[in-house]
Amino acid sequence: MRRVVYAVLLVVGLFLVIAPLSIPVFTSNTPFSVLNTGWDGCSKFGKLLYGTADGKIVPVFSPFDSFGLSGKRGTLLIIGPDMGYSSAEIDEIREFLKNGGTLVLMDDFGTGNEILSGLGLSARFSGKPYRDVFYYKNENFPVLVRILDPALAENVSGVILNVPSVLQGVGGEIYTSKVAVVGSDFSQYPVMAEVDYGDGRIVLFSDPSVFINDMYGLNENFIRNFADYAFSGPVYIDEAHHSNFNLYHRGYITVRRSADSETIFYVFLFVALIALFVESGLAWLVVTKILALVPRVLPSEAGEPVEAVVRRLAERGYREDILLKMVREIETGRKLGGGK
Repeated sequence: MRRVVYAVLLVVGLFLVIAPLSIPVFTSNTPFSVLNTGWDGCSKFGKLLYGTADGKIVPVFSPFDSFGLSGKRGTLLIIGPDMGYSSAEIDEIREFLKNGGTLVLMDDFGTGNEILSGLGLSARFSGKPYRDVFYYKNENFPVLVRILDPALAENVSGVILNVPSVLQGVGGEIYTSKVAVVGSDFSQYPVMAEVDYGDGRIVLFSDPSVFINDMYGLNENFIRNFADYAFSGPVYIDEAHHSNFNLYHRGYITVRRSADSETIFYVFLFVALIALFVESGLAWLVVTKILALVPRVLPSEAGEPVEAVVRRLAERGYREDILLKMVREIETGRKLGGGK
């Protein structure tokens, strides 16, 4: 019987350790998804935003008009979109911005221009890669060194891009060198820009690849500065406009059950100590001692002896012989109509 009890204790202990850590984790292999932990995903960036926004991160899997974006407050992140936006969705973005929201739009060769056009802005993503004389490894990884905003430039010697585009029709906070080439044109182009819109703002960045897991280590200081600069919670992350995002076909769901070996060791140790405590007889000894203390703690049902009460009253100045006489009369019932 005792073995069964110990086994039950062990199972319950392990359950209490493991159960709170059993959480569903959604993952995806879609490029630029914050649920993608692979090289081309943005899970590290998503984790950073989780801390920046005090844990208020909301992936959006439905069209913005279904989601009710216009009634939200905070920041909308659109990164690497490759699906079109309906007029109803752009209307939702417009109202979101007019009400004081922030749109962070990161794109290079995707569908971000649909949003800019629908909002009536002149800014555009060029949709063409650029080349520069400053690069990392090869010309596909140009390096930005002209960062005008001090908050973005803090502890940053340069930002390494990955086959980037540039912005056109707008001024900027971060620029290429003056000899960057887009097509056959030499010039200086903005890569990051900020535009006021209603009571809100739009932050544009023309290379979403800066924020993927593979580039995160190279640009971590800048990414942290950018997160502080552009984001405030809650943060709504657009996953609905990644064409191959599908948790059923392209992604998978895992349930992680994690308990470190040290915690499990202490669970076994706790059960072993209980067994030793019981089998050694110490448990019975402790129970006996506790039961012996019960009469001392609980009030006795019997009253205090009469003689003791009389002595205590006598000490206070009452005549002991009269008190004893009163007691005898009460006991014999002479004053209460009792017998003789």
